[in-house]
Amino acid sequence: MNTQRRKMKIDRNALEDENTSTLEQASTKRLRSKKRRTRVLLGLLCFLVVAGVTFGVAMQNSRYPDAINMGTSCNMDMSMMCQAGHSVAAGIPVTSLRAPQTAAHIDEFTLTSQSAHLPFVIQGQSDVQTYNGTALGPTLRVRQGDLVVVHLINHLTVGVTIHWHGVAVPNSADGVAGVTQDAVRPGQSYIYRFVAKDPGTYWYHSHQESFEQTGSGLYGMLIIEPARPVVHDDIDANFALHTWGSTLVFNTSTGAQTINARPGQWVRLRLLNTDNTPHRLVLLGTSFLVAALDGHDLNGPTPLTRVPISIDAAQRYDLRFQMPLSGTVVLLPVDDNGQCQTTPSVLIGQGSNLHLPLPLPSISQSVFDLTTYGHPTTNSISPRSHFDVTYTIQLGFTIGFSNMRPGPVFTLDGKAFPNTATLLVRTGQLVKLLFVNDTIGGIHPMHLHGHTFTVLTKNGHSLTGSPVRLDTISVAPHETYEVAFYADNPGLWMIHCHNLFHANHGMDMMLAYPNISTPYSIGYASGNFPD
Repeated sequence: MNTQRRKMKIDRNALEDENTSTLEQASTKRLRSKKRRTRVLLGLLCFLVVAGVTFGVAMQNSRYPDAINMGTSCNMDMSMMCQAGHSVAAGIPVTSLRAPQTAAHIDEFTLTSQSAHLPFVIQGQSDVQTYNGTALGPTLRVRQGDLVVVHLINHLTVGVTIHWHGVAVPNSADGVAGVTQDAVRPGQSYIYRFVAKDPGTYWYHSHQESFEQTGSGLYGMLIIEPARPVVHDDIDANFALHTWGSTLVFNTSTGAQTINARPGQWVRLRLLNTDNTPHRLVLLGTSFLVAALDGHDLNGPTPLTRVPISIDAAQRYDLRFQMPLSGTVVLLPVDDNGQCQTTPSVLIGQGSNLHLPLPLPSISQSVFDLTTYGHPTTNSISPRSHFDVTYTIQLGFTIGFSNMRPGPVFTLDGKAFPNTATLLVRTGQLVKLLFVNDTIGGIHPMHLHGHTFTVLTKNGHSLTGSPVRLDTISVAPHETYEVAFYADNPGLWMIHCHNLFHANHGMDMMLAYPNISTPYSIGYASGNFPD
């Protein structure tokens, strides 16, 4: 009996010891697990702190300075590239680079920036920004050689400017907020003066917050008619393409517009893309000529039939055609699949029997190619010219911060504005630019202010058709273009992508002449933000 009790006691003690051991082991495991969780949480916390600090520093570093002065202080003998933001107090001020105050023939206009409600904008949406109450703003028609004087009056609640796109204006009239002027504040006014030097199709838009303001309606067309026309047009009409929401309009119409034209008459259509991405169009009902690009005539244009044209952001195409003996000539948009769309449209013909040619005919799947069109002729600039200076500009894309905004960043030579380099040129130099788009950042319509360039090569191959002079070149992914121009217009000039979203997110740089000063600045102190 005693032996049995002792055995039971020993077994109970052993069980208790075993249970204690098990509990101790479980406690140890829980402690170890807790320590592991603590280490993981501490590691995650450290990672989040480091990531947050890195995020915050990167965001803060992308913020524009309070004031950026784009004047040049570079010595041509020291370096051909300057960093943006240098100023020379004793340099030539941009305000002195201006047109004459008077001339034998003066064309004078007043443009008032004001809000308006347009009929094709959805009810309930906010009013748009316009010049003179409509978008497209007034079409200004002037004669080559005339002095153009434009009074800008600002009735909006934000600052605005006017940039004369493609026109070789004196620098003081370029309309770039923070570079050639301050944005015109609400209730204030500004006067632009320039000589209408080169005939052709041009346009104007705000260059203060240009991504927002051009998209919101601050744009119009400028037509410089030649002093001595080389061809006769019976009808001269212009159409600006713009997208409101998802709706494309020609001028102010989402539907069909008509032009009365008799058989045998010559018609010129001046087409402008004010959007940020390309639009395709096709002319049906007769053959047509591409007479000019960006306002500059092509040599020996040849007839095209049902060939679509692709107009990138800010570009202009002049189409000429002779009205057929019968039928309607139609201008239509073309979608990404190469199919004609029936709206908006332009119907050209006679009488009340204007109609779309239904069913719509098939169109060429080959898009107009500026590098092979027209006939060659001698040109003052060619790939064989001697170039005084050459710059390569790499068009890039990354993810990061632009002025404290996370998301896409579009770069030039790996830098985003305002950290992009300034290209320095000297009066009289022949300058070559090589645009290289090796990224997936999309198409970049690259625009040079104050100058017109000659296209030399595409992807290393010389043009085989007419010489082509442009102010905006569309560079698609994996394409390169060489262009060249004479440095003949002193000042501080922008080079930027005219997909204005890209420009607004970093794709700007300056091309400048030495010893040019400006009293204006970009940044939060002045409120000047050109893109």
